[in-house]
Amino acid sequence: MLLAQDYQVYKSKKDTTFVSSHLGYEKKISIILPDDWQNNNQKKYPLVIIFDRQNKRSYGQIVNTIDYLTAAEQMPRSIIVGIESDNSKRISEAKSPKSSKDGKAHLNEKFLFDEIIKLAETKYKASSFRVLIGHSWYGHFSTSMFVKNIEGLSAVIALDPFFKQESISLTDSLSDLNKCKLEHNKYFLYAIGKDYPQDYKAIEKVKVENTNSKLDIRGTYFPKAFHHAVPGLGIGEALYDLFEYWSVQQYTFFEPSNKNVDVFDELKDNLINHYGSNLDFSLGVLNGKGWGFYNDEDYLKAIKVWEELINQYPSFSEAYLYILDAQQQLNQDTSETISKFKESLKQSQFYSKEEKEELLSELK
Repeated sequence: MLLAQDYQVYKSKKDTTFVSSHLGYEKKISIILPDDWQNNNQKKYPLVIIFDRQNKRSYGQIVNTIDYLTAAEQMPRSIIVGIESDNSKRISEAKSPKSSKDGKAHLNEKFLFDEIIKLAETKYKASSFRVLIGHSWYGHFSTSMFVKNIEGLSAVIALDPFFKQESISLTDSLSDLNKCKLEHNKYFLYAIGKDYPQDYKAIEKVKVENTNSKLDIRGTYFPKAFHHAVPGLGIGEALYDLFEYWSVQQYTFFEPSNKNVDVFDELKDNLINHYGSNLDFSLGVLNGKGWGFYNDEDYLKAIKVWEELINQYPSFSEAYLYILDAQQQLNQDTSETISKFKESLKQSQFYSKEEKEELLSELK
């Protein structure tokens, strides 16, 4: 069943159900893909997994915030997977068997890594950049996944979580990460409301005492906010914090004072060294920089930027028309570019039939 929600940058793929071999029952999920995603190219995307899809208000707010920030060039296009939990099973899925005999967190962990993440990687081309977003019990579960699998996750956003179960203290486990040798930066981000003031004090203590330069722990406290208001209040700032470094790198390339195309490779290396995974610059930043060079009559640099845009966004065929324009300004042979444009447009799923016809008409 196709989703009906309209987004600016994302296209709904489908809702689906499958039986988890680890949990032993059906799990419902949603797949939401960026608008430039298509099967016939090798482009990979960050993976954002959102728990509690059944809570339509908070889940919808989180997805729409992702869409808004992506459209605003504040975070990269990503693959979004929403996971539903039956309310009769939700708490046991997040409980550890160490604290409760009906706890299934260990099985849920296998479901997450062996089934969901594997599906996203093999079928939808998710990259190794992985973010978990969980609220309440699933904020607790997401936190436990962070401390147990920190090398396999890039970030966790815990929205009004609590940190203790019987025999388990996740704040102690987070403190232990202070000694963990990390190759790349990892983010634990949180937002806490009026129901868990003691948990907020505990995580703030962990944050203050953290000396691990590769471990970024930070969050927001909403002392008057009700439990179910916290996801909507906290998600925007948490996503901003996570992708602030990415935003700085791409703006360094985009800003008008930068006249050096070759700095692009250095900035991309900065991202890989920081996050441990490639994160493409936004389509708008690359296109805007290309036009900046074009307007300066620096056509060779404009061509180089648009070629990089096509490399990162192969379904964005109209960039070939921009290259064609710049080549004409330089009196270069355009036959190869025209051929590449036609082939790219034929393969692209980014445009409607009418849009393709309009782009083809620009060749005349």
